[in-house]
Amino acid sequence: MPVACADCGCLVERGVRVESCHRPDCCCEALPTRDDLDRVAAALRHALETRDLDQLGTLLADDVRWGDDDAPNRCRSRRDVLETFQRLVATGVTGEIAEVETGPAGVLCRLVVRWPESAPERRPEVVHLYRLQDGHIVEIEPHPDLDHGRTALSTIPA
Repeated sequence: MPVACADCGCLVERGVRVESCHRPDCCCEALPTRDDLDRVAAALRHALETRDLDQLGTLLADDVRWGDDDAPNRCRSRRDVLETFQRLVATGVTGEIAEVETGPAGVLCRLVVRWPESAPERRPEVVHLYRLQDGHIVEIEPHPDLDHGRTALSTIPA
């Protein structure tokens, strides 16, 4: 059940802004909106299922981050992310979305991935939390499994 923010009047439910107060000094502005979450979740599902990198690119912030700073294949821009996806697709990686959930931290996707036989052994399942800001993905956060991803998804951003 949504509750009114005591400071500005927005209706908030579990860290998601379901109705804005429309004040210029709104203290809930950083919270994701239900509309943004639903729009990004649907578009992300479509982009990943159809391997539509142009559509994926429209969902990403210019400075989107993917991977830890010490990771060898870290991405620090829209271009880096799209080049990584393109490289995977070009090598024959395929997959399907098994689950998509939304929550206060963004959009959680569980993907079942099929790697080509020539690829080094990889995990058959990938869990990513797509963190949003201003309606765009600002971070792609890998998780070791769905339970860890769901915990991160339900954590209200600071």
